[in-house]
Amino acid sequence: MNTLFTGFERIEEARERFTGKSFLAGLYDGRPDFDLLLTPPEPPEEKAAGEAFCKQVEHFLIHEVDPEEIEREAKIPERVIQGLFKIGAFGMKIPKEYGGLGLSYTNYGRVLTLIAGWSNILALTVAVPQSIGIAMPILLFGNVDQKKKYLPLVAKEAISAFALTEPMTGSDAANVRTEAVLDSSGTHFLVNGEKLWCTNGPIARYLTLVARVPALRVECEGTVEWIPAPQGQRADDHVHTAFILDMATPGVLVRQRCQFEGCRGIENAHIVLNNVRVPVEQVIGDIGKGLKYALTILNVGRGISIPAICLGMAKQAWQPTLDRANSRVTFQKPLAERQTQQIRIGDMAGHLFAMEALALLVWRLADQHRYDIRIEAAVAKIFCSEHTIRFIRDAQTIFGGMGYETADSKHARGEAAFGIEQLVRDAEMYRIGEGATDILRPFVVREGLSPHLDRAKRFYADGLSILEQTRQAMTLMRFYLPWYLRQWRNRPLPGRRELTHLQVRPAALYVERTSRRLSRAIFYALLRFQASFRDEQRLQNTIESVGEDLLAISATVLYAEQQTRLDGHTTVWELADAFCAAAKQRIEQRLKEFRHHGDTTAATTGRQALKGYYPTLSEGIVRRRLEDYRRNRHMT
Repeated sequence: MNTLFTGFERIEEARERFTGKSFLAGLYDGRPDFDLLLTPPEPPEEKAAGEAFCKQVEHFLIHEVDPEEIEREAKIPERVIQGLFKIGAFGMKIPKEYGGLGLSYTNYGRVLTLIAGWSNILALTVAVPQSIGIAMPILLFGNVDQKKKYLPLVAKEAISAFALTEPMTGSDAANVRTEAVLDSSGTHFLVNGEKLWCTNGPIARYLTLVARVPALRVECEGTVEWIPAPQGQRADDHVHTAFILDMATPGVLVRQRCQFEGCRGIENAHIVLNNVRVPVEQVIGDIGKGLKYALTILNVGRGISIPAICLGMAKQAWQPTLDRANSRVTFQKPLAERQTQQIRIGDMAGHLFAMEALALLVWRLADQHRYDIRIEAAVAKIFCSEHTIRFIRDAQTIFGGMGYETADSKHARGEAAFGIEQLVRDAEMYRIGEGATDILRPFVVREGLSPHLDRAKRFYADGLSILEQTRQAMTLMRFYLPWYLRQWRNRPLPGRRELTHLQVRPAALYVERTSRRLSRAIFYALLRFQASFRDEQRLQNTIESVGEDLLAISATVLYAEQQTRLDGHTTVWELADAFCAAAKQRIEQRLKEFRHHGDTTAATTGRQALKGYYPTLSEGIVRRRLEDYRRNRHMT
């Protein structure tokens, strides 16, 4: 139980313990703190700055950017990139003192939503340098000289990117194999390896590069530090370290611009590094903390960039979908009058409102700079990416055959050339990028259940005597007996104005009550499965999903209350009610799974299939194994 998931040991070492409050951490423990969700109002001058820049970006998009050209040519024109630099779009998160705009996370999210509503590929190209390119790690962990040298460059003229993933690692960030060895002179690192799926890589001037450095372990005033071991000398370990890599350095080769199902205009690279000399001055932060830095900056992409892009894509599809439903007539009746489609559109409306509410909540939490939002950021990414896929596929269903046809094909005969099929193809990338859903769900559970797991690991430590194990059991019992009794008692809501609203209060009480139900179910599961809990991924997914919907319910009703109070938009409650009804139905179904949890027939069948038990399923076709596709596909 020292680590929740087999193979996550390096990530476990790199993770930070909570340094600020987290709503979801409290929710998983049966004590959601609603005060955390009631952030201060957005400063008027901050909001005005964001609105002014959004107008500037909107004008640029309308007059300078042709989304169909980007899709058709699979390329963003250089004039568009330079135009974005000119208006400051690549420097939104860079402070003004370094040549950027210094926008808040909330305004940054709004601008990305706006761009994604025109072209999600353009939004992604703008987001990468500011989320995971060199700007954010230098801002958070770089030294003064690095900030002065590089931040003005990436704000005004140079694209940057992030090089972490490798062909054999995928989402397993801890197991990168690219190595950076300190040369005998002590002035440069020699880097060898390869990186895959590096977004913006083919057009980037700089990369945030994560590589393994052979290093010596030293103790300094009770803390462990790492110093690089010179080439040819022994090393205690190979530790993750972050570098600024200039793509103009000899030995850097962009071997391939990768092509994908969708996202045709994306610049994505397979990069090979062969004896690349990186000066020691280009190490970001400390030796050995590269993985920690990578996990930290990924929060920006997860919590801000991906939700914003997904929200923009869904909003882009919304009005054309309504227009199609109102204009398409089948069997002498408009689609809009058919109950099946009314239910589908009502569900889409409620979830679009919830996506916006949750995204804005996480952006505002990030702007406070005092909360630990790593769980909220991951959940926002999961929620927005998964529901955007469902939203866009529902829109495609309403479009029918027109939704399966490309925009160019429709345009050729004079039809409205809205590319819903392109959005369907593009949306899948946002489920995968910045941490795939199946990776983030166990991450959320590890962080959310951190107090339980940290207590239990002492009980499950290797080599304990029976006496010591008994002592640890008694310690756990002294804590958990009163803890368990508290999970049966209602906790009063804070006396804040927002929470006394007639439609907010019942929802908040439901979240509080369900949070305690969930915490008890988690406790029973931990007792039942003990150390093997780490392998119960179906159960972990259930835990994450319930917490996800509880957070979304809270965000949605608070957003509806805010819009009613500040803008007089009372109809938003219909949207909030539609979402909350669907979310509660999902929650109740998932909570039932705790009581009936066990090894499913599907899992058993899957294990058997993986062992080759069902060869007849491949009969009736020319059978080919995956390895066969490495060969010449045109052989006769």
